[in-house]
Amino acid sequence: MNYTRSALLIVALAAGFSAIAGADTVLVSKGQPQATIVTAASPSVIVKRAAEELQTYVARITGVKLEVRSELDAVSGARILVGNSQAVRDLAIEVPSGYTSQMNEEGFVIRAVGRDLVLAGNEHEPYRGTLFAVYAFLESLGCRWYFPGAYGEVIPARDTISVADVNRTERPNFRFRNIWYSGWMPSTAEDAANFSVWADRNKMTSLANLSLPGDGSITRLAPAEKFFESHPEIYAVDEKGQRMKDMLCLSEPEAVRIAVKTITDEFRAHPDMATFGFAPPDGHPMCHCEKCKASIPGFSGKGFGDPSLSDQWFKFANAVATEVYKEFPDRWLLTNGYANRVRPPEGVGKLAPNLGIQSAMLATCTLHSIGESKCWQREIYKGILDRWTRELNCVFIYDYDPGKSLDELPFPMLHNFARDFPYFKERNVWGFWTEGQNCWMVTHLNYYARAKLMWNAHADVKTLARDYCERFYGAAANAVEDYIWALEDAVDATPVHETFGRLMPWQTILTPEVMRRLDDDMVRAQRQAATDPERLHVRVLGLTHDHIRAFLGMEAAAARGDFAGAAAGADRMLAIREETAKVSPSLLPKTPDWCLKNEVCAEWYKRTYQGLADQMNGVHGELVALLPVRWEFKTDPEDVGVVYQWYLPNSGAPWDSIDGTLYWDLQGYQDSRGWPYAGKAWYRAQVHVPRVTQGKPVRLTVGGVYNTGVWIWVNGALADHRPRQDTKTPFDIDVTNYVRPGEMNTVAILVNTITADRSPRGGLHRRVFLWTPKG
Repeated sequence: MNYTRSALLIVALAAGFSAIAGADTVLVSKGQPQATIVTAASPSVIVKRAAEELQTYVARITGVKLEVRSELDAVSGARILVGNSQAVRDLAIEVPSGYTSQMNEEGFVIRAVGRDLVLAGNEHEPYRGTLFAVYAFLESLGCRWYFPGAYGEVIPARDTISVADVNRTERPNFRFRNIWYSGWMPSTAEDAANFSVWADRNKMTSLANLSLPGDGSITRLAPAEKFFESHPEIYAVDEKGQRMKDMLCLSEPEAVRIAVKTITDEFRAHPDMATFGFAPPDGHPMCHCEKCKASIPGFSGKGFGDPSLSDQWFKFANAVATEVYKEFPDRWLLTNGYANRVRPPEGVGKLAPNLGIQSAMLATCTLHSIGESKCWQREIYKGILDRWTRELNCVFIYDYDPGKSLDELPFPMLHNFARDFPYFKERNVWGFWTEGQNCWMVTHLNYYARAKLMWNAHADVKTLARDYCERFYGAAANAVEDYIWALEDAVDATPVHETFGRLMPWQTILTPEVMRRLDDDMVRAQRQAATDPERLHVRVLGLTHDHIRAFLGMEAAAARGDFAGAAAGADRMLAIREETAKVSPSLLPKTPDWCLKNEVCAEWYKRTYQGLADQMNGVHGELVALLPVRWEFKTDPEDVGVVYQWYLPNSGAPWDSIDGTLYWDLQGYQDSRGWPYAGKAWYRAQVHVPRVTQGKPVRLTVGGVYNTGVWIWVNGALADHRPRQDTKTPFDIDVTNYVRPGEMNTVAILVNTITADRSPRGGLHRRVFLWTPKG
């Protein structure tokens, strides 16, 4: 690591806002008020809140409550002018103002003039510039809001506040700066309120004023209750030939005409409305009428929906936008590049200047940087985003953080942010609509860093992290900083490729060597923490580390075939979450009820491993034999293995040898750009079946296999074939008629995968075993 451990790094965060002794404007001196907070005679709601927040936090810092007065009142001493007012205008200070459809007027000023300090910004709805000016000033005094609520804030203590000469105007690099809780983790009304306040304190935006292209918003264009009976032809046809009320027929001219009328009527009725958003329902919607089907060119979506609907969808959206532009050239029509519409269209031609897109980072690896050469998914997304930003004037990004499964292990992304945000700014991306979760020790510093980088794309990520470590962990800062970057480095270096909702092979990322380093860092942090807040913060980080250990222990037990031990590891994870919830339930939260059946949460791991254990331990059956960890392995790109009977012992030489608890991509079957072997491949192993199983039913359980088809042979006989087996969950088959008790038995498994797409993985990833059912 090339970083300097020095509090001097933090000066960069407060450049221009320095709070140092001997400066010109004194606000509090040795516990005595020296200034008054002054607002306009009739302050806006935002200004009132800004003044109250300034008053509150100055009091928390110094113990002194400054008065809040109107500019019409006579005051003595220094003035803190909060918000635009006549007093600010008298000082000839230009404050950002106004609102147009370009949405680039946001900003604030912080300026010292004589004995006055001006904290003012654009207050035109939806902007919150004055509030942001106050929070930026409080940050210059050392206040931080790393996480929502009391746990995540740092408030310094001092008896004097004096402000050096400062003259600064700030505007954000990105217009849209939003993270929202999507519900994969529980969130109460209190959580939502705390998050909203946290977002303000870190200068983010809610997007609440915009009409956005949410899933299913296409129904706004032609509400079914108004048009379904009179114009059934404008609605999409499903595969059974029935009209659907939630999707339009994209090849029907009348659908375009009605959509244009709906939007123009809305813009006329709401002159301040800057955007109209519309998008198909979630999933891979399409119309199955003959004309629509004929208009789809059949391009592969590369995991972005197959066949791609981009050409048909954007032809429709562009036709609507082109007509609306004639009357409303200053309004935006926003749609989304999501699901089967991620890539740009090929046959539409020039896109309308008022058409904007929410470009979803869907089916693209979340562990690596945009355009990184070792990750074909990120390379493809860079090509997609480069093209969208060339062809459209308004592009903003929809991404996922955490962009993995619900295992609640940390999701270190600082290494990506440092590279990606400058690129996003270079491409003139308008901003971000990030699908987040209420799990703050999973995302850890991600959201705080996102907030800073959405305001300033070139903010130094290592400086932000050092500031966090020093202010939040105090004497333990160095150890925690080492811990953070050890995690970041491990994820940055991994050849694993991950997308939202997929199982994460953490054992290949957090290797024994990495874990020894993290263990050492955690022991140092626990030893060095010197104050009660430091010890609390290190304790929470320690629980998060224990949670990692529990997960790795769970998976190690499963790899040994000790499924009872694996279930106990899942129990340990759940117990740690309960312990962490005593500090705050938002740190490592419980899985919400509606997600309990999801195949990537801790409760699912527990059910899965307990179910496998019960097939072995007498509850549902008794173990006959575990097949070995290492299997013979052979790719079959020409699909000739069946012809040559590779399922028989000693056939098809030579064979490789690989681990049956880890998919083949990570065992030498993935190239330097992350493209895995795709097609058919064989696993073969021998296992002794005890003679005591004679006359008993025997089943073979496959713990997990990434596939688009599975065939299983036992002793040369085809015992089972599945066109596509769920890739995450175990399955078992009856092999009673195929096994030979008292002998060595040969099991061969043929696995098929398709060309790499959203989940480019292939092969076994969990143990295989034989068992005899109870009763």
